[in-house]
Amino acid sequence: MATSELTPAARPRTGLAAASMGGAEVLAQSVAGIAPSAVMATGPALVAIGAGDAVLYSYLASTVVLLMVGWCIARFTRSHGGGTLLSHITSAFGPGAGFLGAVGLVFGYGFIAIASIAGFTIYATPLLGLAGVPGTATTGVAVLLEVLVAVLAAVAMIRGVQLSTRVGVALELVSITAILVVVVAVLVKLGLPSAPLHPTGLGVDGITAGMVLAILGYVGFESAACMGTEARDPQRTIPRAVLGSALIAAVLYLVSAYAQLVGFGSGEAITASAAPLNDLADTAGVHPLGYLVDLGAAASFFACVTGSLNAASRLVFAMGDTPLLHRSLAVAHPVRQTPHLAIGLLSGLCGLIAVVMTVSGVEVVDVFAYAGTIGTYGYMVAYVLISLGLAVHLRRTAAPIGAAVVVGGLAALGMLYVLFRNVYPVPAAPYSSLPWIFLAVLVAAALWYAVVRSRGGVVDVAAAERAEAQAGPGKG
Repeated sequence: MATSELTPAARPRTGLAAASMGGAEVLAQSVAGIAPSAVMATGPALVAIGAGDAVLYSYLASTVVLLMVGWCIARFTRSHGGGTLLSHITSAFGPGAGFLGAVGLVFGYGFIAIASIAGFTIYATPLLGLAGVPGTATTGVAVLLEVLVAVLAAVAMIRGVQLSTRVGVALELVSITAILVVVVAVLVKLGLPSAPLHPTGLGVDGITAGMVLAILGYVGFESAACMGTEARDPQRTIPRAVLGSALIAAVLYLVSAYAQLVGFGSGEAITASAAPLNDLADTAGVHPLGYLVDLGAAASFFACVTGSLNAASRLVFAMGDTPLLHRSLAVAHPVRQTPHLAIGLLSGLCGLIAVVMTVSGVEVVDVFAYAGTIGTYGYMVAYVLISLGLAVHLRRTAAPIGAAVVVGGLAALGMLYVLFRNVYPVPAAPYSSLPWIFLAVLVAAALWYAVVRSRGGVVDVAAAERAEAQAGPGKG
């Protein structure tokens, strides 16, 4: 059965605020989605688990792969009249692949938001202790913090995408400044040795092993592409935001990783530290700045919650305009013109999952690790589809495909390799179960798509996005 164009259901509704975001705000969306300062604080220690002393080279290799993915997104955006990742994937492989890509992205955004809720709790807890709040290390306080961040993030997002992105970038600037102060203090005291550039045992295996977690630090850089209907001049602003946010993150990660290698002397020593930047603040003789780092990291994780769920809510909003999800999710706030029901649903679910895991006895740091790991799979699927789909799309438009074949092919191979290294060698439990959980979600989504399609439902989510973009605000 051929898939027809979707005509949104005839019902009173209000659209999203069309063309309300300028270039700086679109960039802020991707920066908030990445949460670079949180990665500056935690990333090098994670990457060093696989890369050892070759942390810098794992970040460099990951940057190259993600920039190739970003280039594919930019080419899609410029040739596809703006659009989003969902519409790009659909244009290449059809509505079925578009739906699976959307499910993967929403899954990824949701679980990265859960990880960020846990990350906020981890870094906010010592600040409460410093303020004299009793019992900060208890489960009850952790649950209260998780609920608080989910509610505050939802309020900020519902009040407007401009407000939430501005809050997000302001928090990121505070966070980055705090961390850079510590980094500069360390380098002023210890100098700029070249040893981190010449690590012992440098080899392909170590670099690629480190990439598994280095790429985790970049996921979300594409989130500006989910704001296609709300960005002004999306063919220009979205490519700049996607590529620009990846480059900004790369510079910050390399600077932070270099300083940590200088301060600790080896990758192994970084991984042995429970709070690397706090320990570096002590090394540099600026202990009070360690609390500033905690404040910055907590702020960055909050920004990541809003950045991730802003993007996810736009995808759910589009799917609500098809039989795939309940149509109430495609209703925007009559005044704020934000997908308030989708935001409320996603924020509530993410907060609930974080709370249930914490109450069930999972340590908050493990909530962060488990949610971050499984969430990355959702991004990977979308990145692979985008990378492979560019050449298919360009060929259909009679455009040259040589560069798309090379760049997209290499980007897809890089992503697939990282996925492979996440499942082999088989990691310890419960990490060994996470890929199968994600696969089960994709299979369930595919079956649901098939059921709706067999009932004669129109399931082209990208068509719903196009209808939204054409109707603009106030449509009914």
